[in-house]
Amino acid sequence: MPLLDVLHRPLRDLRISVTDRCNFRCVYCMPKEIFGPEYQFLGRDKVLTFEEIARLARLFASLGVKKIRLTGGEPLIRKDLPDLVAMLSHIPDMDLTMTTNGALLPRFADPLKTSGLKRVTVSLDSLDNAIFKSMNDVDFPVEKVLAGMDAAQAAGLTPIKVNMVVKRGVNEGSILPMARFLRE
Repeated sequence: MPLLDVLHRPLRDLRISVTDRCNFRCVYCMPKEIFGPEYQFLGRDKVLTFEEIARLARLFASLGVKKIRLTGGEPLIRKDLPDLVAMLSHIPDMDLTMTTNGALLPRFADPLKTSGLKRVTVSLDSLDNAIFKSMNDVDFPVEKVLAGMDAAQAAGLTPIKVNMVVKRGVNEGSILPMARFLRE
């Protein structure tokens, strides 16, 4: 029996947050004022194991789910994430993808592809380094995210999708440069 939403449409997509932690403190998502050094993230004993996640994913697949998107926090800070991808890639007819801030993609793109990940979505709020750093609030340079996108493309994690959060007075001037860049 397929899962249905309130409008009786089949639910085919499942987002799995593999961690609540992130290496960025984006002002719109995990601002430092709330998620500072004293913030209590979930204890490791409270986060599902890879085996538990894989079991739940198989159950959802049996109910009609066809796409799994791994998210976080930042999923790539979860230790041994390619192992989870390998477990999920064995689910028949499953489209397996991930949303990431791209910071760790240079290190993980090849292992993720080898483990069975199909593609990635990268969060990228500006191509302007000063604006990007002000939004991620950890002084992380945009060039390293672009290098992560290059690594994902080289590994075959394509097409690469981009999420851009636009904040009035902060990065709305980045919309057209981003569109031009992504068109190329």
